[in-house]
Order: sequence, then C-alpha cells, then structure tokens
Amino acid sequence: MMRKSWILALVVCLMAVALIAGEAAAQQKTLTFSGQSMMPAGNVFYESLVRACKRAEAASGGRLVLKANPADAIYPATRELEGVDRGVLDFGQTCYMYSKDKWPATGILTAKPGGMSPMETLVWMYEGGGQELVDELLKNLNVKFIKGAGQMAPPEIFLVTNKPIEKPEDFKGLRIRSAGDGAAIMDRMGAACSLMPTGEVFEAMHRGVIDAYEVSSPSVNWTMGLQEAGKYIYLSPVRHPYEWNPFFFNKKKWEGIPDDLKNVIEAAWREEAFTYYAKAIQADLKALDNFRNAGVQILPLPKAIEETFLKEADAYYAEESKKDPFLAKVLESYENFRETFRAVWPRP
Repeated sequence: MMRKSWILALVVCLMAVALIAGEAAAQQKTLTFSGQSMMPAGNVFYESLVRACKRAEAASGGRLVLKANPADAIYPATRELEGVDRGVLDFGQTCYMYSKDKWPATGILTAKPGGMSPMETLVWMYEGGGQELVDELLKNLNVKFIKGAGQMAPPEIFLVTNKPIEKPEDFKGLRIRSAGDGAAIMDRMGAACSLMPTGEVFEAMHRGVIDAYEVSSPSVNWTMGLQEAGKYIYLSPVRHPYEWNPFFFNKKKWEGIPDDLKNVIEAAWREEAFTYYAKAIQADLKALDNFRNAGVQILPLPKAIEETFLKEADAYYAEESKKDPFLAKVLESYENFRETFRAVWPRP
C-alpha cells in the first residue's frame, strides 16, 4: 500500500513538472506580428513605428517579433485602421482624420485647429477622457488602441506658397493641398482646398495645379524633398498645433498575447509618444535651417490671418457640433479639459 502511494506521488510530481515545463515553453514561444505605417520608408513617422517595435522586441527577450512595414506594403496607405480591423494587418499606425468621412470627430482627435499644446493634448488623451471617447467612437471595430501609445508631433507648417500671403483676403481663390478640419476652415476663408497624395505635391506646385500646400512638419517636408516645391514657408501653430497618431492592434490577436508581453508592448509603445516628440522638435529645427540654406523664406504667419483663421475655426466647430452629436461630445470634453487646466496653469 505504501509502495503504491509512493508511486502515485511520484506520478503526480512528474505531471506537475511536465505542466510547468509546458507553460514555460509556451511562454518562451516567439510570437510574430506584422503591421504597417501610414507613411513610406524613410519618413520620420515610419521610422518612429520601427523604433517602437524594436524597443518592444528587445524588452521581450526574443519572445516578440514586430515587423513594421511602410505604407502600401501590405494594405493601401491611409487605410491601416481598416486593415487591422479586417485582420489583414496585426497592428498599425494611422492618422485619425483619414477616417473623417466616416467619423467627423476624428479631425479633433488628430489635431484641432486653435487647440491645445501637444503635451496638454497628450494628457487629455491619456488621463482626461480622450482615449475613452476614441474607444466609444470605434467600439464596433476589431481594434485595440494602446492607451497613450503613438506619436505626439509638434506643430506643423501652416502653409507653403509660391507667392506671399499678407492678409486674409489673399486666401480668396487660393488653390491649396490640405486635409482635415484645417482645410474646411481655409475653405471658409475663400480658399479652394483639395486633398492629393503627398507624392503628387511637388509636381502639382511646379505645374501650377495648386498655389500652396500643407503636408506636415518641417522635418517631414524636408525628407520628402519638398525644398523646391514652394518659395515661402509660413509658421504658426493655429492650423495644426499638434498631431496625435495612435498605435493599435487587432483585438483578437491582442487577446492571444500573454499578459507580460502585453505589458512590454504597452510600455515600449507609450515611450515612443514622448520620444517622437523630442526627436521631432530637434529634427524640425534642423530642417528649417536646411530650407533656409536652400533659399526658401521662413516667415511668421501674419497676425491678421491667424485671427481670421481662429474666428472661422470657432464658427466651423459651432456648425459641425449641431450636425454631429458625438463631435459635440468630443469637443465639450476637449474644451472643458483646456479650460480647467489653464485656469490653474495659464498659458504665458
């Protein structure tokens, strides 16, 4: 009887050891995922996604492989959210306002003209209710947004032109390549805004198809070779005071990742929000010097144009809020956070 008990105990111990070994082996299994940026190779936004993925891989001890592909490599560029939702991509990076035709509030989530500073917006997104509004808006998608993970970018160039703009009246009939809420506001000022792929901007400016354009920040414009696509660069944060581009995962794929590796991805991707911001500021300052050396004039946007733009922005959002209740909800949260924050720490 004693011998049988001893054998039974030994069998139980061996089974426990096998179970533990199996779990350990499962934990050591390498998980490979493939994703896509909304920008091409060589672009700073693409390089940022690559950097965030490599950071997660290094922290995982070899258990994660996150393959970040450039735009169009797997799924059509600018449609990364759709690609992740459908499961064609495991993860992605996008600009919310690419989906403005479906969800008008996404313009605010990307960059609200006349809005908060980059760091104020990041806090609103992370702790002030912004991410919860994103999740509510896109709750029917098979997508998991990593809270606080993405790229927070500094202000963009207001506009690049081939002729000086000195007063609001100069926008009358001005043909501009633009996107998002900023384009709608400049239309209200009399401009004729249209969207075209960034790769077509250079040729369109040289052929006179457009008179002006906005693409992104100085460093992004420089890496795209746009130093000969316009004679004047006007700087002001009012049109695009920041840009928030989120990182996200296919929800079903995310649920299959062990919790410790989820923590690794979350930490690595959240770190990129500030890393990108810091690197982008330095890159923008260098790029502006490059533009000056290339003969492009760098000018502040005239105050009269700024004031008119902000006035039209207020009118635009007042009208849009009446059309779309969810946009009104996002705008209320956004403005309440700004008012509360600046009541304690006013802007100088």
